Amino acid sequence: MKAMSALEVVREKYTNALLNGHTREAYDIIKEALSNQYSLIDVYTVITDAMYSTGDLWETNDISIVQEHVATAITQFVLTQISAESVKSFQMDSKKAAVFSVESNTHYLGIQMIKNLFNIYQMQTFEFGPNVPNSDLIERIQALNIDVVAYSVTMTEHIDKAVELSETLKMLDPETRPIVIVGGYAFHCDETLLKQVFYDHYFKTIKDLSGWLEEGKEFIKHTTA
Repeated sequence: MKAMSALEVVREKYTNALLNGHTREAYDIIKEALSNQYSLIDVYTVITDAMYSTGDLWETNDISIVQEHVATAITQFVLTQISAESVKSFQMDSKKAAVFSVESNTHYLGIQMIKNLFNIYQMQTFEFGPNVPNSDLIERIQALNIDVVAYSVTMTEHIDKAVELSETLKMLDPETRPIVIVGGYAFHCDETLLKQVFYDHYFKTIKDLSGWLEEGKEFIKHTTA
């Protein structure tokens, strides 16, 4: 059996802490990882993988919905505690991004991580939160002159609202509409769902998005034709 890497050991410990409902232990594991020179992206990868694991266990009825909710609440606490590590000053004339979970999706851990990541790379980021009604989104995006929209779709039942949002975004002026980035657990499980939504860029993991930003790549709009 292949030995686990040091980061995989951290992930296993963190996942176990979540499943056992141990908030302090989970936080201490992440804090220790950061103090041991792991990057914020390494830690976010650990957290994301752990949450995917708990989601898989819930879907297969190996854990209860209560355990899944506890794991989410613990991770919410951990992200709040470490969020200051990810925030750097940005210029007020920098690109503006909006991050949110699509309407009907109440999960928001991923978008919090994306907000912090965008801030690291000098983007002024507005977190609209979870379950944002499509009817309210376009007005705020245009009022704030948003350059980049990033939203997540967690469960397959949320895809209809993502499709609805896609149709609205496609109708915007192609010269002024924001660049659209999508991600989330639903696409992670079934990438064929991407065929149903309009987007410019898809990132399977936050590490993929971080690598893109680290290399200084530009987000490019795709045509709607």
